[in-house]
Amino acid sequence: MKKTSHFRYKDQSKLNQLTNIVVENIEDLYEYFEAEYHKGQKVYFSNCFIHGGDNKSALNLYYDADYRVHFKCRTHGCEKHFGTSLLSMIRGALSNVKYGWKNPGDKTVSFNETIDFLLNKYKIDFGQIKGESLNVGNHEFCKVVNALSKNKLSGTIDKEFYRKRVEIPSKYFLNRGYTIEVLDDYDVGNCKTYGKEFFNRAVVPIYDDDGDMIVGFTARSIFNQCKECKSYHDPNKQCYHFPKWRHSKGFQKEKSLYNFWKAKDHILESGVIVLVESPGNVWRLEEAGIHNSVALFGTVLNAPQKQLIDESGALSVIIIMDNDENEAGQKAAKKIKEQCEKSYRVYTLDINKQDVGEMNTNEITEDIRPWINKAKEIYK
Repeated sequence: MKKTSHFRYKDQSKLNQLTNIVVENIEDLYEYFEAEYHKGQKVYFSNCFIHGGDNKSALNLYYDADYRVHFKCRTHGCEKHFGTSLLSMIRGALSNVKYGWKNPGDKTVSFNETIDFLLNKYKIDFGQIKGESLNVGNHEFCKVVNALSKNKLSGTIDKEFYRKRVEIPSKYFLNRGYTIEVLDDYDVGNCKTYGKEFFNRAVVPIYDDDGDMIVGFTARSIFNQCKECKSYHDPNKQCYHFPKWRHSKGFQKEKSLYNFWKAKDHILESGVIVLVESPGNVWRLEEAGIHNSVALFGTVLNAPQKQLIDESGALSVIIIMDNDENEAGQKAAKKIKEQCEKSYRVYTLDINKQDVGEMNTNEITEDIRPWINKAKEIYK
């Protein structure tokens, strides 16, 4: 896209409309900057992805303020250096991504670069911004993904419509050792069209609780981590920000459990639910004949996810978090156990591999299945 002149970027009314567009798609940006966020009634809370902090409530974005959208960094005061507007927040975040900005005096991206980034991201011509009638996104798959509701988990995308637009099974996950059958069953495919949101990613659809319609997507980069910038970009190109996982805009992962649509009947029948971190762990358990597992999309059990468990008929909860070097998985398992132990018999399992996805069927049969059988037998 051709860059717009600095003069055109001075039109405050258009900048205000651009801000409105960004607010409507803000969760997509949190995902882009790999920020851990939580949506409050009028405020988004997250770690500050400007100076790179890990305090999960340090950066407050007042998205529904009475007079204007603005942000505040509670720990380092980053707004004092970039300004308090939403566009300023994004400028600060881009400065961190591109130049490693952490403190005043460090190199920053320009205001023009910030606007260029947003215009390219949302496929917008600055001169054509007119307000609410603006159509964000210029290709079919992106339009459908962007139509996903931000307020509910009712599906809007038909399975067959989606399957025609990706290569199933995903070659990336085939190379990771997953079977054709499980990848086909879960509709996991590589995005095959240049310019689309998930190009160069292995796309994983998430279905509604009935398994009929898609409510969102999560997509893994098909590339390994770059040793220089720690991102997951095409190794044949210069370093650029390309996160390992990316969720579709508007998908509320905190309200969903991956595989719940397939696992719910098995959970009700067995009285046991198995909690893991990611879809790949679910697939490996499925390959081993374990059908009552769900994934959290991370290490946090949110209140809406807990409610799904409460409504599932489970009597026992088995927690299997990843075996991380920094013990994040173990800490997460302890926290989830505290959330569940008043209502359920809870088991936390330690595994020898980095995650369940790295285990083979024999290891799962020997190390995990006995605990599921034990949990089932207690209530017989």
